[in-house]
Parts: sequence; C-alpha cells; structure tokens
Amino acid sequence: MTVTWVVTADSSKAVFFEVDRIGGEFRPVRSLAHEEATLKGQDLTTDRPGRAFDSSGQGRHAMSSQVDPRQHEADVFAREVSETLELGRTRGNFGRLIVLAPPDFLGRLRKTITSAANKLVVESVPKSVVGLGAEEIRKRLKTLI
Repeated sequence: MTVTWVVTADSSKAVFFEVDRIGGEFRPVRSLAHEEATLKGQDLTTDRPGRAFDSSGQGRHAMSSQVDPRQHEADVFAREVSETLELGRTRGNFGRLIVLAPPDFLGRLRKTITSAANKLVVESVPKSVVGLGAEEIRKRLKTLI
C-alpha cells in the first residue's frame, strides 16, 4: 500500500500522521503550532487604527483594517501547513493524503495547497479532530486506512 499522510489541523495546530498499510498504526510525522491564532484580535494589533482626513471638508475618522487579524493569522498558518505538505510531497514521503479540519480552515487549506499536492488528496473531512487519537480519527474516515 502507498504511504498515506493523515493531517488534522485547525487555525492554531496541525498534526501530520503517516499510515503505511490498512489498519496500520498512525505514526506522528510532524506537528505545527501557531500561537498567534489563539490570541484575541486586540492582542494581534499593535495599537489603535490610524486616522485620516476626509477627502472633502475638515473631518477626521479612524481607518479600518480590511482584514480581521484572526483571519489573517489563520491564512498565514494555512500557508505554513500547505508548505509542509508540499515539502513532504516533493520528498516522496507520501502518495495519498487525507485532510481533516474545521470547515473554515479546510477552505483556507484548499486555497493554499498546490495543485500537485491536491491531486494526492483522497478524502477531506470538514471536522475538528485535532487532539483526538488514531482510532477516533479513523472512525471519521470513509477511506480505508
């Protein structure tokens, strides 16, 4: 059987497992943590928003950020997870990929994963399972591993 990587991730933590045969042991390969994702939005920004003058008149107002800081940190971490997957793919560490993540983070991963790595995805599950054991993860999969 081809080696399968099972990735469990959310916006602050990712764990990469390797399974080499049906019913085989889930061996942890790597884990990543993104502490910034656990901070409050106000803790991610350094100070109050800047101020700007109106284009006509004498008024001033606060400038707002276009991106929520927590969403930005989730995007940053999704790119980091995708880079780890791409590195594993190019090194030939796996031939199949299963991804389990909450729906919002799964969407972020789908946007950042390379097309070559995406071709190896045999199943993606929109569930938060970070921190669960191998048997609990296995129960949530349709793919036989």
